[in-house]
Amino acid sequence: MRKVTPDQPIYFVVLVGVFVFAVAVGFVRQHGLVRFTDIAILRGPVRTPLTLFLIWLLFQSAISFYHYDNLALIGIGLLSYLAPIPGFLVAYYYGLRVQSAVHFLKFYVLFASLMLGGIFLSILGVDSGLLEEVGTGVKIHVPGGILESYPGFLRSTEGAAWHAAAAISLVLVLAVSGVVRWPKILVALLIVLLVSAGLLTGRRKMLMEVLIFSGLYAAMLLVFTRRLGRMALIGAIMAILLGVIGTFTITDSSARQAHRFDVYLERSVTVFSEAEDRFAKLGLGSVQWAVEKHGFFGGGVGVASQGGQHFGGGSQRFGGAGEGGLGKIVAELGVPGLVLIVWIIGAILIYLWRLVTQVSRLDNPVVPFFFGLVAFLAANVPVFIVATQIFGDLFVLLILGWVFGFSIAASEVALRLGFMEIRQLDRDMASSGVRIGHSTS
Repeated sequence: MRKVTPDQPIYFVVLVGVFVFAVAVGFVRQHGLVRFTDIAILRGPVRTPLTLFLIWLLFQSAISFYHYDNLALIGIGLLSYLAPIPGFLVAYYYGLRVQSAVHFLKFYVLFASLMLGGIFLSILGVDSGLLEEVGTGVKIHVPGGILESYPGFLRSTEGAAWHAAAAISLVLVLAVSGVVRWPKILVALLIVLLVSAGLLTGRRKMLMEVLIFSGLYAAMLLVFTRRLGRMALIGAIMAILLGVIGTFTITDSSARQAHRFDVYLERSVTVFSEAEDRFAKLGLGSVQWAVEKHGFFGGGVGVASQGGQHFGGGSQRFGGAGEGGLGKIVAELGVPGLVLIVWIIGAILIYLWRLVTQVSRLDNPVVPFFFGLVAFLAANVPVFIVATQIFGDLFVLLILGWVFGFSIAASEVALRLGFMEIRQLDRDMASSGVRIGHSTS
């Protein structure tokens, strides 16, 4: 809608919040008000740093209002930090019924695939305002000229690339865990199409995120379950199909179009050779830049947030610090804000690691499903460090919140199922005169 509306008003970006509100209302009507402090992670390791962070966020909001006198700027900044929380809370309770989480992820994969399908329409020559990028977009320079990039039906190529990576990752989670029984050839074809669409956005981070996710997921399966059969088979099918595509091209058999796709592939591969330099400049380097620009305590909420440029702030106004995730945090919340966020993330990672070690001893489909969700969340951390712009998108933040909520719920379901199996085994063995887990001395 925003693409074809005159002046492309920014308020369309937050309309997804209406959907979240409707889901929350439906949840309350069905389950009533619940005590979110009953969630173990919120009353445990995250409680103290999260409380301190919310207090600091309130203080920085006051600083921003003092400097800019603009509530819209503060609102955009707050959304970039708080949007995942409602997604997490709702997803956690819905995710306690694993099938609800699976249905949601299947719907997201289907929806993302349809939206990304517009990229292939652009390749085929379809000319429509719905297939154009909102605003002026970003010019991608390659040897010989400017690379044309395609957003599909999505708002931007940056968003299209992220959703392509997310859809690929979640397809693998659903298929490898066995919570869905899709034919392996269908899974492979879907992934190949999503990879192709992601490459045609011209955004290299898509490939990096997918490979980080795949490596983490495979490592977790290998170390904790020692079952890589399904992933290996899917990988083999993908390799064969990619080989065929590389030989005959993805759309047309003409040599010109084959060379055209090679340009996107060659650009994407450079993400690995440039990763160290990008991490140094937009990761750690942006922190120093932000301190020099805004001081030790930061410049206030919203000054480096995506979309804030419409209200006196934003990364486009303040430059490099707003492009790197760490720099964006320091520019807005200062070094204390960065310390608190690192504390929160560290507490979450330690908590998730404990859950991983606990559920790894169990044998049910929920375990690899949980591993996949954790790997997806972890893969987004390095992407945020070097390219925070996409994490200013409310829908992206909500998806991350939903996946986090589903992951915590899945771990609890897996542990509950494991406990029930042990109790049943204990009863069966006791009826035979043998007790499990009890000393006979």
